[in-house]
Amino acid sequence: MNKLKQSRFCISILLIVFLASSSYAKDFYVSPSGKDKNKGTLKKPFATIAHAQFKVREYKALNPSEEINVYLRGGKYYLTTPVVFKAEDSGSEKYPITYKAYNNEIPLVLGGIKLNGLKWEKHNDNIYKTKVPEGLIFETLFVNDNQQTLARYPNYTEDAPAFNGIAADCLSKERVATWEDPTDGYFHAMHKALWGGVHYRITGKKNNNEVTLVGGTQNNRGSSKHAEYRFVENIFEELDTVNEWYLNRKTSELFFYPKKGLDLNHAEIEVAALEQLFVFDGSLENPVKHISIEGLTLKRTIRTFMKTADRLLRSDWTIYRGGVVHFEGTENCVLRDCKLTDLGGNAVFFNDYNKNSSVEGCHIYNVGGSGVAFVGDINTVWHENYNIGNAPELDELDFTRGPKTNNYPQHCQVDNNLIHNIGTVEKQTAGVHMSLSAYITVSRNSIYDVPRSGINISEGKWGGHILEYNDVFLTVQETHDHGAFNSWGRDRYYTKNRGAAGERVAKHGYDLVKLDMVAKNVIRNNRFRCDNGWDIDLDDGSAWYDVYNNVCLSGGIKLRDGMLRTVYNNVSINNSMNLHVWLKNSGDTIQSNINTHGYIPIGMRNWGSLVDSNLFFQKESLDKAQTSYGTDENSVYGDPMFADAKNGDFTVTNTELAEKIGWVNFPMDEFGVQKPALKAIAKTPEIPEITLTADEVIEGIDYMGGVIKNIVNDGEKSAAGLPDYKGAKIVKGLTKGIFSVVKLQDDDVVLKIDNKEITNIEDFMSSIADDKTDKTMSVWRFQKMIVINLPDPADCNIPLEIDKSKWKLVSTSSEAAPDYTAKKAFDNDINTFWHTEFEPKELPFPHNIIVDMGEEHILNSFEYLARQGSSHPRIKDFKLFVSVDGKKWNKPVLEGVLKDSEDLQEFLINKIKVRYFKFEGLSGYTRKAASVGELSFYGTCVSSKK
Repeated sequence: MNKLKQSRFCISILLIVFLASSSYAKDFYVSPSGKDKNKGTLKKPFATIAHAQFKVREYKALNPSEEINVYLRGGKYYLTTPVVFKAEDSGSEKYPITYKAYNNEIPLVLGGIKLNGLKWEKHNDNIYKTKVPEGLIFETLFVNDNQQTLARYPNYTEDAPAFNGIAADCLSKERVATWEDPTDGYFHAMHKALWGGVHYRITGKKNNNEVTLVGGTQNNRGSSKHAEYRFVENIFEELDTVNEWYLNRKTSELFFYPKKGLDLNHAEIEVAALEQLFVFDGSLENPVKHISIEGLTLKRTIRTFMKTADRLLRSDWTIYRGGVVHFEGTENCVLRDCKLTDLGGNAVFFNDYNKNSSVEGCHIYNVGGSGVAFVGDINTVWHENYNIGNAPELDELDFTRGPKTNNYPQHCQVDNNLIHNIGTVEKQTAGVHMSLSAYITVSRNSIYDVPRSGINISEGKWGGHILEYNDVFLTVQETHDHGAFNSWGRDRYYTKNRGAAGERVAKHGYDLVKLDMVAKNVIRNNRFRCDNGWDIDLDDGSAWYDVYNNVCLSGGIKLRDGMLRTVYNNVSINNSMNLHVWLKNSGDTIQSNINTHGYIPIGMRNWGSLVDSNLFFQKESLDKAQTSYGTDENSVYGDPMFADAKNGDFTVTNTELAEKIGWVNFPMDEFGVQKPALKAIAKTPEIPEITLTADEVIEGIDYMGGVIKNIVNDGEKSAAGLPDYKGAKIVKGLTKGIFSVVKLQDDDVVLKIDNKEITNIEDFMSSIADDKTDKTMSVWRFQKMIVINLPDPADCNIPLEIDKSKWKLVSTSSEAAPDYTAKKAFDNDINTFWHTEFEPKELPFPHNIIVDMGEEHILNSFEYLARQGSSHPRIKDFKLFVSVDGKKWNKPVLEGVLKDSEDLQEFLINKIKVRYFKFEGLSGYTRKAASVGELSFYGTCVSSKK
């Protein structure tokens, strides 16, 4: 064979091989100007997506080994029903099916209706009206592509703290009296604790100008409705400002208050009519596979907040299992490079079984519900439990690890998206939400301007999630007690009684913690900022997390009562580790972190496995950790010398300090969406200036043998699970008086005594001190109200502080009258004091005071308080004598050394009957003279019964 023939032969062989290895792609085209009787070519496209889908299914059945593309030309596609993909619509890994935008054109897939031929007429000077098709009901109106405001009170305001406008009087009788018929109006309110919102439909009006309501199913933490954060809408009489509208459903009349200059006769009027646009309708047994939707703009869907009622176990959430793009029973299906906006409910929802499906490169904004949600089948759990306070008893517990079935989202991705301004209607929402799911990767997303969390994990079930390279900020904008990232872990191991949870794990080991998780969750290489909560909030029970390489710009990292959290190599700007009520033997580790401020512990009595090798900016923070908490033996303080803190580069250049704590630098320029078109329009968080202030010290006061304090900040409110700052918190259990019988626990919060509300510790102390016989005490314990019956103070078995109003001075060795008389040693005022004579000369020790207590008592203890505000002249050695008649004094019942301190000093007495006492100072610390701030006794009355 000559060289020419040989070359031709080789080329022919290569061509044959190439053609054999290449697949043919079938293309269909759709255009709003097309016709469904066309061939679906570029020049003669179909008119509807539904017809294209039918043709794809038909073609696929005959040509299973071909890739198929359906190209949508630019323009508006008004759907009358959702596009539903069944298993028979599936592609394959080698031959996928794609519905995509043609070139750079913009196809808009709309769940709305365009209202043509409307005839507007004036209703009054400002409002116009028109007839719409009879029976047409809608709650979302667009004029020239701009969404208008359903008539509401108060009027829409951009900068309102919630709901774009709130009014406490929105359901007042005076206001309701102005409404002729509010039926089908809506009442919206925040949860009392601002843990999301609740929504009601108004069903009528009573004769007394009250409304009747149905709804309120949107929150799993039931409570009363917030008294101030509320509004009403869809009420005709509230149509009173520009851009508001109202539909009279009985007469089919649309009323609208247009802005000046708007020509309604030439305006494009559209309404939302559909709930969903694309539905992947498969199952675990027969999934939809390898279908992609790419480059489309999806808009105009109805609100779904009244369907939000499906409780998500012991989390705070209920949810509606539906989305504008709804994935159910899929494998390898993708929503890519799409824009989803002006939507009434959840944008994207993965329900039950979905595997290896994803949302990539999308722009999701102006959404009534959540951005992207993953929720598995409730039947995958071993214990179906919805109450935060309830946990199965150990003898009832099924110890099988992991889910019962495979019917849950797994190995799915939310990658490289821009998600913002979600939760415009519902407030218990998230940019990305995960519940009953496993191995979900949330990466390279920018998420901001949200009412609650940017990313939320509802419970431990089923774990294995990876959150990385996200930029999450401007979060918790309308709610409270939450974080840019939030999680709960109220799983099988967890009880609200923290002692019981620790005992469960001590008995069964850490395998009990992992029963509801197939793998640990990982939070790494993210940037978070939350100015109204925490940057990272691992709340109730959150367990088995690795948290590292994160930049926290404002709220720090909160670790509540969970287990097996490893937190390292994170930097917290203007904050620190917020450590709340840890469990015994939690196995938590905090290491190699950089904190500009000291730890913020609340209710901490256990400190995990290791808290060490961290860097504090201030020496005082390190000293506090070492001396008060017994942590951070090898930690250091100093300036890490960030490379460019003003511009958000917190790379550590102080290599000496970095080496001491084991710090490893990580990239500071890879947070958030990276897709160029989205990155160009995405916001970034404001980088705060580092401010070094003294660490906050939250101290209580000594009372009744313990310590009490007010609830003063969001951390304490969150740790207690309270809706507000009211109550008296028990820091250290009280032991005296009625509290020798009534056993309050550490971290209890007293909210009521009988029907009197306790707003602070002053209320609490005055209620205990008054002469009124109280019967009950309402106490908030483990996020649940309990009522404790109080004993009768007249019961002579209860050691109370002895009333000093009957005390009389019998004699004293000396006193500096008139200002420092001996009576001031028992006048119930710690700011006054008895001082022995010091002019013209100091009389030497001993000094004494004898007091008649007015009646007999059985003494249990003696309390001594030195003069306050001065260190001299304090008594050192003392004796205490008692007598029944004031004449016969036996051996001292107490003798010893008083501390050189302003602190209250207590001494126990062995239940002796007395009426008189003599307190004698034998020596002093500095001078011959003596002073006493206050003398007190605890004891019981002498019963009159014979």
